Amino acid sequence: MSGQHEAATASGAIQSGGDGRIHLEAGAVRALPRSGGWVVATSMLGLMLGYSTYISYVFGVFVRPLGAEFGWNRPQIAFALTLCNWFVVALSPLAGFLLDRVGPRRMLLPSVVGLAGMLFALAFQPGSLPVFYALHLGLALAALGTLPAVYTRAIVGWFDARRGIALGIALAGVGLGGIVLPPALQGAIGALGWRGAYGALGGAMLVLVLPAAFRFFDDAASAPVSAAVPVPTHGVANLREAARTRTFWLLMGIFVLLGTMTLGISASLVPILTDFGLSPQGAAAMASSLGVGVLVGRVASGLLIDRLPARLVALACLLASSAGLAGLSRGGADTGPLIAVCLFLAGFGIGAEFDFMSWFVSRYLGLRAYGRIYGWTYAAFQLGCGLGPLLMALVRERSGGYGPGLLGLSAAAALAGLLFLAFPPLAQGTKREASK
Repeated sequence: MSGQHEAATASGAIQSGGDGRIHLEAGAVRALPRSGGWVVATSMLGLMLGYSTYISYVFGVFVRPLGAEFGWNRPQIAFALTLCNWFVVALSPLAGFLLDRVGPRRMLLPSVVGLAGMLFALAFQPGSLPVFYALHLGLALAALGTLPAVYTRAIVGWFDARRGIALGIALAGVGLGGIVLPPALQGAIGALGWRGAYGALGGAMLVLVLPAAFRFFDDAASAPVSAAVPVPTHGVANLREAARTRTFWLLMGIFVLLGTMTLGISASLVPILTDFGLSPQGAAAMASSLGVGVLVGRVASGLLIDRLPARLVALACLLASSAGLAGLSRGGADTGPLIAVCLFLAGFGIGAEFDFMSWFVSRYLGLRAYGRIYGWTYAAFQLGCGLGPLLMALVRERSGGYGPGLLGLSAAAALAGLLFLAFPPLAQGTKREASK
């Protein structure tokens, strides 16, 4: 039932209302949230300014100014992102465990404050590579509660029949960030310097995301946090049971490839475009084409997987990314329209990846251990994210260009799409059944 809400205390009775939601009698600890729609909207805003957007679109904006001021080369700077992502790999299973134990809201609020604090710390960094690396490790730790798992766990608890489109709208926040933040931060760097740009981003987290999350992000519809709350009966019971399924290992392999592809292009995009001959401002503006593709891909894939076989939707989206990346490998400053089209296609598949992660985990493996399973799947994704930017930087240093690396990312996208075909179809009317 779309929007169904399941939360009660031992002393609070549950009654089904005519509006399709579950209402609590007196004795419940907390009131029902105002609407699942507010949870979706808050999630979109948080993801727009959160960790996923930072590593995918924001980090690359600072590569050239940091290199110019401190004399760091691109592999040295990219290694911070590798450390950051691999630290998330190590911490994601723990984050998934905590998510199942305490719920999304209790993870999100302190994490927003911590992430903003680390962005302020980056603004005051002294120009030491070890400090730069340490700050990114701190950023990864602080950001654990802003990972997509936290937002999507609340959403899949609210929505069933319209789960795909709800996830698509919320996760479109990353695409919006990809459209808005690169040119905005490039402008901030021009006006305030790179330190001021870091500070402005941290301030936006505190001024926009924190109040919205405190006011509207209610996760009582999501995973239980005590034995008094009804436990979902669908899906595998724990991580050990999930690890015995082919579905789990398919997801792990697919998302290593998608992480490599996603961050390999998005974190390297501004340097790639400046190598093509675009100015930093022009590169930041052109990078918005990728964000537009991500935004459209998020919403379109979320809408389509509610109506069509999700395996085929995933294949089509990732083949679009593969084609865009292959085309981009031949780009140059004199082919601006072609670059924009290729970036849109690449972004279309990138925009779908977290829709697919949330949808396939919740449909094939269920909600009982969603946080733990998603945590490991996200760790696989982050493992690839740690490889992608570093490999792209090394390819550029050794070959003098990004073309071979872009072709490699194109192959990774195509292979991931083909692997989705290995999932068995879900029978009509039984989408909740786990596939062993």
